[in-house]
Amino acid sequence: MPSLILRRLLTGLVTLFVVISLTFLLLRLMPGGPFDQDRKLPPAIQANIEARYHLNEPLWKQYGIYISGILRGDLGPSFKYKSRSVSDIVGEATLTSTKLGLMALAVGIMLGTLLGTLAGLTTSRFWDGLLTLAGVASISTPLFIFGGFLVLIFSLSLGWLPAATLESPRHFLLPVLTLSLTPFAYAFLLVRTTVREMRSQQYVLIKRSQGLAESTIAVRHILRNSLIPLVSILGPVAAAIITGSFAVEYIFAIPGLGKHFVTAVSNRDYTLVMGITIIYGLALILFNTLTDIVYGLLDPRLREEAKR
Repeated sequence: MPSLILRRLLTGLVTLFVVISLTFLLLRLMPGGPFDQDRKLPPAIQANIEARYHLNEPLWKQYGIYISGILRGDLGPSFKYKSRSVSDIVGEATLTSTKLGLMALAVGIMLGTLLGTLAGLTTSRFWDGLLTLAGVASISTPLFIFGGFLVLIFSLSLGWLPAATLESPRHFLLPVLTLSLTPFAYAFLLVRTTVREMRSQQYVLIKRSQGLAESTIAVRHILRNSLIPLVSILGPVAAAIITGSFAVEYIFAIPGLGKHFVTAVSNRDYTLVMGITIIYGLALILFNTLTDIVYGLLDPRLREEAKR
């Protein structure tokens, strides 16, 4: 297991380095610049600004300066928020996105697992079809449409919940429900399929023939083994949810990573885009590695494969 974890971490770091390099290059190839305005600046002022941020240097030198800053833990200054550094902006946004994402992940996984288990165990074609329709609709619906629908119903029409920001616990309900749609859909469809397969396994039939209660068989033998495949998708899903959804954070005016990323791209704020990209990459590496560890603890076959 330690060798498997080490390989995953090394592979992730190489991937992160490639992503940083490609993002750095693509940002410089985009038309326009961080200080292009409708009104052209005087040449002297433009030159001073570019010199301050090393934009007048050759591309290879800009890349070397930025990489050396990353190795020192310095993500550089923001081109648009001149009184704040990228590290400060990303730090605050990460806390906001993480808090929102963890709640959405917990709600989505719990509801998806519960309804997926019920759909897999039920013998009623009506309820199975109805629940399956809900799962397929969830995975097919874009988050910005679902979020807009919730705002239209619960904020604008009924006036029950606030439509934006995170000023109080009530403000969390709509964005959390919107973000939970993705983990709910994956958890529901995967658990339902796995539970249906487990119901006909030989060891389940043996336990049933021994007179065990159906509730005991469902919890101890069917559901427990059905959760193992669910762990394999938690890494990518958790990374995508916890780092924030671009559309959802923008719709609900939440100052998280997603909203900052959208505004940074439109403002050509190179350093802020790079800083958020690094956080996304680190989150994906971390959650994929944690997924491998948990999966290995649950499934002994993975540990044997790692030893070989």
